[in-house]
Amino acid sequence: MARTSFSGAVFLSDKIEMTLRNDISEVGRVLDAIEAFGEAHGLSPKAIFRLNLALDELITNIVSYAFEGHSDSHIELTVELKDGVIDALLVDNGKPFNPVEAELPELGEGLEERRIGGLGIKLVRTHMDRLDYCREGGFNRLKMQMNVNTAG
Repeated sequence: MARTSFSGAVFLSDKIEMTLRNDISEVGRVLDAIEAFGEAHGLSPKAIFRLNLALDELITNIVSYAFEGHSDSHIELTVELKDGVIDALLVDNGKPFNPVEAELPELGEGLEERRIGGLGIKLVRTHMDRLDYCREGGFNRLKMQMNVNTAG
């Protein structure tokens, strides 16, 4: 099995495994790793962009909101490419949050009437082909899928 390391990410053939600190700077490390992984596997720039946009939003939200009030943070990301499909799993032990069922903002409202938040989750839902969430053993587990053959 080929094993490559990039900026703290371990590539196990067609897979990335990363443990992240509860720090916003980790977003850049993830985006760099996804960029390198995508290029190494011949993914289109559009597919890399879509995945990076979703992960940027999700990890930023975890770091910004999930660990208020406790310092024992745990965040893991696994990204795997198999048969033209990217499977990503984002796991954290922050407070429960289900982005699959989160209320989205009404885009037809004026800026003054629109509630704050939700646009990033709408982007995630738009750019991923499938999202599945569960809360298990004190951990949020978000599984994402993106078909790279239709991602552009």
